[in-house]
Amino acid sequence: MTDLNKLSRQALSAAMRGGTEGWGQYGSSADHVRYSEPLERRRGRRRRCYCGCGRPVTHRGMANGVALACACELGIARWVRTGHVKPIRRPQDGTT
Repeated sequence: MTDLNKLSRQALSAAMRGGTEGWGQYGSSADHVRYSEPLERRRGRRRRCYCGCGRPVTHRGMANGVALACACELGIARWVRTGHVKPIRRPQDGTT
């Protein structure tokens, strides 16, 4: 059983909305509630975000207590909302 007192605010909110079954053992961005958490500061060279902005990786995307993606704050906010870190390009000819 997961100790709810030790979860972060974002993780607790996701656990209350999606349940704690299998918490921290498996996560799916399609089946579980997605949320973000900031990464801990580390010494050394920082990785660069792959969303296209070139900024350092500062946040991780989580689902069911498992980290599934790492990117900049904007990229992870996009991942939480849509499930994709990179922006989705739509056709310019007016068709959808």
